[in-house]
Amino acid sequence: MQPTVSLSGNLPRVLMVGPGRDVRGGVSTVVNNYYALGLDRQIDLTYLTSMKNGSKLRKALVFAQACLRFNGLMKQADILHVHLSPRASFARKAVFVERAHRMGKKIIIHQHGGNFHDFYYRESSPKKQEHIRRIFHMADHVIVLSEEWQKFFANGVCDPGRITVIHNGVIPPEESKTDYEDHQVLYLGLLNKMKGTDELLEAVPSVVKEIPDAVFHLCGSGNLDSYRRRAEELGVAEHIRFPGWIDASEREKLFSVCSTFILPSHIEGMPMSLLEAMGNGLASVATSVGGIPQIITNEKNGLLIPPEDPAAISCALLHLLSDRDLKKRIGTAGASTVRERFHAAGGMKQILDIYRELAG
Repeated sequence: MQPTVSLSGNLPRVLMVGPGRDVRGGVSTVVNNYYALGLDRQIDLTYLTSMKNGSKLRKALVFAQACLRFNGLMKQADILHVHLSPRASFARKAVFVERAHRMGKKIIIHQHGGNFHDFYYRESSPKKQEHIRRIFHMADHVIVLSEEWQKFFANGVCDPGRITVIHNGVIPPEESKTDYEDHQVLYLGLLNKMKGTDELLEAVPSVVKEIPDAVFHLCGSGNLDSYRRRAEELGVAEHIRFPGWIDASEREKLFSVCSTFILPSHIEGMPMSLLEAMGNGLASVATSVGGIPQIITNEKNGLLIPPEDPAAISCALLHLLSDRDLKKRIGTAGASTVRERFHAAGGMKQILDIYRELAG
């Protein structure tokens, strides 16, 4: 049974702005978990979609429609809660934050992106950095996903006293995996350089040399043709599946088929795919970036490796794939970690407390 979260007294009126709930990615998963746990029954919640998948024209039209609807919806709300990531997402949400600030509304910025450091320091001019700081200073509360990001934002981006760490959470199954005999490895997410796809492919030959029946399911969108060609060049095409982006039902099937998960990202926030995999009992390997060390204790409930290191990827995977008992121990411990520390209900309770505080 899923934990319930209750809020007594007057219901805060919240306008939440973020990507469409059917958009592929972690933010949509977070929002959908809120709805699954009944957030819309705990508060007076209106959700405004500011982005949908598709062409640049479609994205521009969706944003324009959101801008047209925003003021009317904001007048009926007490609190603006924006889900924000770097680059285009920041540009869109800054418009809404500025409008809500002018209207005298309470504002929550919920920062999700794992690459805000590069966006702020490497990609933004001093003038743009000043603009970013100004937007964050308009917020009454800034939610970040890990203690590492708390330190980053507190170092000059916004008022440290307004920052709250709320770890991402998932709704894990009541019963997790028991069968760890397979040699199948799962990856979920975008397929690109920053997600470590290049290093993962380079690691596969060493793995299949020792585990000839190993199969890799690399699920997500990206330049699939390029990665298929690279798999052919490496002589491992028969060991790698590229199904593209998969829906929830297909993901559940793979959670039951695979007992090992890999996330070789260069940068991360608090990755939902890792939490979902661990919650389903998959023994997980991930890079020690962003909030991942807050989730995984090396050799206890997962394996931590350095980023951009194909040899470390292959070594860690072989460590698990060649030892069923180790894989079961780590997978079982990972599932316990998620149930105890990263259930979505815990994060939602923190958010409800913030709503109550801001609503007075």
